[in-house]
Amino acid sequence: MEENQIKTLTVTELLGMNFFIPEYQRGYRWTKTNVLQLLNDIWEYRQESNNRNTFYCLQPVVVRQAEWQDINGITIKGYELIDGQQRLTTLHRILTYLTLEYLQNNLKSEGYSDDLYSIYYKTRLESKTFLETNNSDNTKPDLYYMSEAYNTIKDWFEDGKRGIPRQVKDEMLKIILPSIIRNDKGEKQLPEWSVQVIWYEIKDITQKSEELFTRLNRGKIPLTSAELIKAKFVNSDSFKGMSDDDKIKRRTQLVQIWDEIENQLNNPKFWAFISNESLTKYSNKIEHLFDIVANKKPSEKDPLYSFIHFFDDRETAKSLWEKWIKVEEIYRSLAYWYSNKNLYHKIGFLIATGTQIGALISIKNKNTKENFENQINDLIANTIDEDWEDLSYDKPNEHSKIINVLLLTNIEITRTNNNSNEFFPFEMYKSITKSLEHIHAQNIEGLNENRRDEWFKWLHSHTNILLNVTNEKEKAQKLIDEVNSIDEKTYKYEDFKGLSEKILALIPNDNTNENEYLHKIQNMALLGLEENISLGNSVFEVKRRKIIEMDKTGAFIPLATKRVFLKYYSPENNQRYSVWTEEERDAYLKEIRNRVELYKPLIIDTNA
Repeated sequence: MEENQIKTLTVTELLGMNFFIPEYQRGYRWTKTNVLQLLNDIWEYRQESNNRNTFYCLQPVVVRQAEWQDINGITIKGYELIDGQQRLTTLHRILTYLTLEYLQNNLKSEGYSDDLYSIYYKTRLESKTFLETNNSDNTKPDLYYMSEAYNTIKDWFEDGKRGIPRQVKDEMLKIILPSIIRNDKGEKQLPEWSVQVIWYEIKDITQKSEELFTRLNRGKIPLTSAELIKAKFVNSDSFKGMSDDDKIKRRTQLVQIWDEIENQLNNPKFWAFISNESLTKYSNKIEHLFDIVANKKPSEKDPLYSFIHFFDDRETAKSLWEKWIKVEEIYRSLAYWYSNKNLYHKIGFLIATGTQIGALISIKNKNTKENFENQINDLIANTIDEDWEDLSYDKPNEHSKIINVLLLTNIEITRTNNNSNEFFPFEMYKSITKSLEHIHAQNIEGLNENRRDEWFKWLHSHTNILLNVTNEKEKAQKLIDEVNSIDEKTYKYEDFKGLSEKILALIPNDNTNENEYLHKIQNMALLGLEENISLGNSVFEVKRRKIIEMDKTGAFIPLATKRVFLKYYSPENNQRYSVWTEEERDAYLKEIRNRVELYKPLIIDTNA
């Protein structure tokens, strides 16, 4: 499907167009206050000398190509005006006044490219003709408000408060309908002064207009800040005092850097480093940087929040370039952090655990490089619970705290490995649903009593290892034969439970009281939920084999988790592949402790 089109257009470029207002929209309702606000804003924009070679920008006009019949049954081609009726109608009233009472001629006869654009109302087709006159009509709401708008406009131009009325009319006409000049390449040059609209043309012809209107007014149509900001940057002259050639170079530079930033942000690895959001959240990823500059909070739902932040000063160009430089500086900082192995892992951990990147940029701007990293280390320490060794899986509110500790451990193993250029894969980590896996689980608790497929999956995976892990080969073979002869259609849970206990009795364990460590962090491994479910309530050896298979197929297995199941923490002289031993648990806990204490040194109670 063709992409929606967004650009800025001068009102001059709207001349000759036809617009249609469908019946689902209420009619024209701007009051005297609304009309005066628009007139005063345009006039104030013109009075500020710094605004030269910029434009006064109206909010987006949302349109879609359409055909309809006029009051005489003639087919008209133009645009359905989905949003922007009040603004375009008021501009039409202003231009009608200037045409009738200043030019006293139609626009085309005065040398303009075409006559004033037309607006047709589905519920009142005669409004189109009425808009082109200075008539008054109080009998119908639409016509009443149109009449009042015209009278307000007339009074504003003729009250003498802004100077000689004729000069004011001439100046306003030049602002609203500027001459359009194009260069040798046919590119539009920005007029010295102009009123422009953000033109948002919807290409989807399948959706009903009512649905689009409703979605738009609920903020569901993606009028993205990035698209609007780019249009403004490209069309606004924020390079005062420079030659025309230098202005072109500056604009070219901006577009090139924009593309560089957008390309880098579309790199899944880079995006996962700087954001916890899906890569699909922004159609233009650079908008994330605009959100940072705008201090946009995660709870903010306005899709144009950042756009409004950039242009909340009547569209002046005074600080526009400085704002762009700020965006570029943020990007350069992110790119440097991304390339620096040390900062990549530390900052990546903070972002993954919820620190806002805007806060990190703020800290960076206020500190030297050395102090910045010290601040980063303090933030990391603050993400880890003081009593992290006492955290327990059987307390659901502590799960996220355990995950933070294990994530830090996995990241630190990679960061501190000076013999490898490998970086922690945040893009893979953020693609999984984080979960905690019990390394040792010597029971069938958690299996669904009503899921027969789970019983048989458990039985087969465990009988597959029996002959390899037990010395009682004869008993093991009998259990294997029993499993292979089961009638799965008639088998009952009680039978499964009894058989599973016999199988577990043949599988070695380390003869320690599992209640002392079962839910502690030394028996927890970080794993994706899908992989966790696949492991089920299997014994260590079954899990070990499954982890190896998952790793072979490219599943994301965090490094510390992989080390656990590949017996990395097992003493060389006492490797028992089928058991998660006490020695291994202690070695694993020591690994975690060493990583955490880089940021959060263990406080020893000297009074104990």
